[in-house]
Amino acid sequence: MLCLNIPKTGVQHSLNGRCFGDTRDLFKFDLVRHIMKSLPELAGFTFVPMLTGAETKKAQKKGAKKDLDKAYKSGKAGSQNHELREHLSRLQEIDDDLEYFSGVCTYFDKETILIDIPGKQRFTAEDRDTYFRSVFHKFPKNALIFIDPETGLKGSGADSRHLLYSELKGICDRMDAGSILMIYQHLPKGEDEDFIRDAASQLEKGTGIAPIVITDKDAVFFILAKSPKLSARLTNVIECYADTYPALQCVSCA
Repeated sequence: MLCLNIPKTGVQHSLNGRCFGDTRDLFKFDLVRHIMKSLPELAGFTFVPMLTGAETKKAQKKGAKKDLDKAYKSGKAGSQNHELREHLSRLQEIDDDLEYFSGVCTYFDKETILIDIPGKQRFTAEDRDTYFRSVFHKFPKNALIFIDPETGLKGSGADSRHLLYSELKGICDRMDAGSILMIYQHLPKGEDEDFIRDAASQLEKGTGIAPIVITDKDAVFFILAKSPKLSARLTNVIECYADTYPALQCVSCA
C-alpha cells in the first residue's frame, strides 16, 4: 500500500466535506497526477487538506459542484480522466474524513504515486502553529507538496479558511530544491486576472519565488519551485496541461 500517515481519528461532516469529489477535486487531483507523471524524479505527493469545522448534510449537498457528467460535456479541467471521474463520483457519497482520505489514497495508489496525508487534527485559526508543526514535523523531500485551504491565501483578516502568506514563507524556507509547492486559491466571484496577479506578486515578494499560475477562472493554483531548472521544466509541464483543456489559462505575472 502506497498511502502513508493517514490521520487516526476523523470527524464526520466536515465543512470541506460538502466538496468531496466535486469539479474542483477533479481539477486538482488530475493536475497533481499530471505533474507527478511528468516529473518522475519526484519521490511522492504530500497532500495537506486543511479541513475545518462541521456542517449539515443539507448544506453539503446545496454547496457542492458535483455534476461530473456535465463537467465532461463542458470540457472542464480533469474531465478527460475517466478513471478519476468515476472514482470521484464514488467519493461524493462520503461524509467522513478518514473514508475520504482513504479514497484519495486509493486513486493515487492505483496510479503508483506515493501519497502522504499528514495531520491528525482539524485546522483552526487559533491553532495554526500547532497544526503546521504537526503536519511538517518530518518535512518531505523531493515531493510535490499541495496545501489545500478552503479559500486560499490571505494576509490581514484571515480565518480558518485561509493560509497566511507568512505560513507559506515558512514552508518555502524549509522546502528543498527538489520539491514543488502547490497552493489552492478560490477566485472570488467578479474577480479577474488582476486579483491573480496581485496574489502572485505578494507570494513572490514573500518567498522570493515567482509562481507558475494556472486557472479555470474558478480555481487557481500557484505552483512554486526553488530550482530554476526545475521551475523551467515545471512551466513546460503546466503549459502542456493547460493546452489540454480550452477553459484553462496560464497567467503571466511578469
